Amino acid sequence: MPESNGSKSLLRNSVNFPSFSDLPDENDVDLTYYDEGPRGFEPSQHWCFLGEIVDSYGLGRILLRVKDKDDQVVTIGLYTDDRGHALAPQIKQGHTVAVLYGEQHGFLDMSVGIRVEEPSIIKIIPCSLEQLLKASDDVAARKLNGQSRCCGSCGKKENTSDNTHLRWCSRCKQTSYCGEVCQRKAWVDGHKTDCKAFVWVQWFAARNWGVFNGYFNF
Repeated sequence: MPESNGSKSLLRNSVNFPSFSDLPDENDVDLTYYDEGPRGFEPSQHWCFLGEIVDSYGLGRILLRVKDKDDQVVTIGLYTDDRGHALAPQIKQGHTVAVLYGEQHGFLDMSVGIRVEEPSIIKIIPCSLEQLLKASDDVAARKLNGQSRCCGSCGKKENTSDNTHLRWCSRCKQTSYCGEVCQRKAWVDGHKTDCKAFVWVQWFAARNWGVFNGYFNF
């Protein structure tokens, strides 16, 4: 049974964002994620598997090889109606795959991975897993420590007394800049990728993962 590591970083939560070894088995009822109700066992909370693409193959059906938070490499089989081909343009080594309600599945070749049948539960996030987790850590640290705002490029702190006003990145609203010159420089220096990670951290953070009131979809 997965346990939360106590971190305030949402994506480090090993219950709602488990590694592959902690995913429920499709043939068992995992009481971490299910409660018995009047209609049988139903989900009690949400979970999402995250893995970084290390390879992809398959002419008929696309199969992904991904590395999870524990560095375990597993296969994700795309059993959607189009056999995963709608995702093909987005599949790039180093990008992150998110699978809602993933379960351990036994394939015919006796390997164990994740089978995806619905396109609405899988998303490819255009940044590495490390970048996504770091963005989650940064958001948590700011909330916990109440860090003062400073320019994401030159490091200048906001100071209303000397009329130093910072403005947020309009997309991710997690990084501030003292002007357009610093913002353009930061974009080239790496915020272009970090921004995408922050946007997806916000998507995850906007949802209550601990209470189930219907399935999430991407």
